[in-house]
Amino acid sequence: MILVGGLAVLVVGIGLSLGGDASCDASAEVRAGNQCITYGDGVTRTIDEAAAEGHPAAPLTLGLGGLMAAAGVWLVFFADRSVRPVTGVGDRIELARRHGWRFADIDHELLTEWADNPDFDAGQPAYAVLHGSHDDLEFVVFDFRRPDTGQAGTAWIVYLPHPSRTFVDWATAQQPLYRRPLHMVGVRADAIVDIGREQHRSTEPDSVLRQVRALAEIVHRFEARAAASS
Repeated sequence: MILVGGLAVLVVGIGLSLGGDASCDASAEVRAGNQCITYGDGVTRTIDEAAAEGHPAAPLTLGLGGLMAAAGVWLVFFADRSVRPVTGVGDRIELARRHGWRFADIDHELLTEWADNPDFDAGQPAYAVLHGSHDDLEFVVFDFRRPDTGQAGTAWIVYLPHPSRTFVDWATAQQPLYRRPLHMVGVRADAIVDIGREQHRSTEPDSVLRQVRALAEIVHRFEARAAASS
């Protein structure tokens, strides 16, 4: 809508620039016929010449239209649809409904499995928990509070189909694990996790599952390597 509105304002501005106003401006006095005399310089101009300068509102209209159009282009093509956490958990609930996944407000047991990770507090529950599957791998997305500061964050976990201690050795030696969009990656024999710096909310499913796809790619890369070496 912003993009369309900006383009409309641009069209109006162009029309004002080209059409002008077929009259003398406030600093001119109309004389006989179609002539204007400007008070300041005394130069005589025809009304056609005065109108060629365009409507005085044209520059402002063009500028406003340009800003609106630029904002519209950014929102349509470049903006992340992440929104503030106060919008609630409707994005995860909708994903669960649409794909047949499971959503839970609270999971008291999830973080006990990650007691050795300093970012998680095993005594605290996970919130807004979405359980699902992507590319034949089980995953979970949830919110948590850090034990030292109480700051809320979001984490994504993808589980391996077959736990392997070799995965930990392989994954911890791969520097590309920390490439975008991942934040801080942790691994164990049966899962890999990405721990966000803050809570993540989005109005777009692709944004919610972006980390899941990245983690699943790492798991499949390990499985392909293990299959090739066996």
